[in-house]
Amino acid sequence: MRVLFTTWASGAHLVPMVPLARALLEAGHQVRVAVPSECAAAVARTGLVPVQIGALPMAVVRAPDGARRPRGIWPTDWPVRPAALTPEQHGVLRACGDRQVRIAEAMAQGLVAFARCWQPELVVHDAGAYAGTVAAGALGVPAVGQLWGSAAVLRLDRQRLEGPPLPGYARLMRRYGADPAREPDLWLDPCPPSLALPSRARRLPVRFVPHDGTSPDETPSPYEARRAGAHPGHPGHPGRHEHLGRPGHPGRYAAASNGRRGPGGGPRRTGPVRVCAAWDDAGGPPDAVRAALWAAEARGVEVVRVGSAAEGRPPAGPLHRVLPGCRALLHQGGGAAVLAAAMAGVPQLVVAPRLEHQLNGVRLARAGAGMYLPADALDAARPGARAAGARLALDLFALLERPSYAAAAHALRREALAMPGPDKAVRAVIRLAGPAV
Repeated sequence: MRVLFTTWASGAHLVPMVPLARALLEAGHQVRVAVPSECAAAVARTGLVPVQIGALPMAVVRAPDGARRPRGIWPTDWPVRPAALTPEQHGVLRACGDRQVRIAEAMAQGLVAFARCWQPELVVHDAGAYAGTVAAGALGVPAVGQLWGSAAVLRLDRQRLEGPPLPGYARLMRRYGADPAREPDLWLDPCPPSLALPSRARRLPVRFVPHDGTSPDETPSPYEARRAGAHPGHPGHPGRHEHLGRPGHPGRYAAASNGRRGPGGGPRRTGPVRVCAAWDDAGGPPDAVRAALWAAEARGVEVVRVGSAAEGRPPAGPLHRVLPGCRALLHQGGGAAVLAAAMAGVPQLVVAPRLEHQLNGVRLARAGAGMYLPADALDAARPGARAAGARLALDLFALLERPSYAAAAHALRREALAMPGPDKAVRAVIRLAGPAV
């Protein structure tokens, strides 16, 4: 069977698709990944075959201002209660949907031309690559949407989330002979069920398999290697937690090595407590987040920085290879980071700038596996970055000190590990293509 994958961006958009693509290859199927030219190198690094379908203008890719930092109070479950949104909030969602339609318009000609030439029996596209559904509709083959780990199946291609297709999207579908009402036949969802919001969409849970664009035989990071000798209290060994002291208490966040026992009678782990800070935005974390990390370091916490949070320091390594040696993750709430921490059993502190980040943060907090703060809350306080960072540091210390967060994170890990793997998804998507395949 020939399977065409497509996405408009690398990073968090591409990574969730790689395990299924590799599983299809191992099962003897043919796979191509059609992407804008700027993503081709990232696809090639995964060992998959890229097909370049032109370049995306930056003006098309830029996210609407309202989506980058939404203002006002949004219902915590707004994707399933669109009637609760204000006209201004619907305007933000409409701007986001129109942006995705413009991206699809820029991709469609090259994608459909290649699809008509190569004749795939199935199209798999990331959740925001509407051109994939266009191509599947043009060829009359099944379409599979790949979610990134969001708490919701966001239908930004629909008016007010649950109405008819956006006018621009309907025109694009008709241009290529596709039915505007056409939707993906199946969504592959790596989000653990306890974090996911309900949806009428047909979803198949598929376990998250982290991938960083390098060989699966690569050497583990130093933080991952330490897991082999982890003591009770480590994310790999739930149920024991060393005492860290109260925020503001003199001393350092380092476990004693003098043979004393921790809470519950378990031995106390030697060495410093380690947390990870991961940030995706090119500009790095906000000043208040930087201040919180400095406050943690002043208390003896070892902070491992990933992404732009490293701020010029040597990279600590891929997030999923760093997390097994950490006791907490401070990040924005992106799907890939949420899932990596869930698989590692690590509590999370989310400082969320975007709507999807906020959804993930709220769901983590409700599951008890983390804490959540909208990025706007740091700005609204206006006491200065240092004071806001001190309060944020208290939240981080709470994650380290309260056993309930670690217990909930371990429960989330067990749930994530119990989800079906990519091999099960292979069988499901092959069935979509029909008995002749």
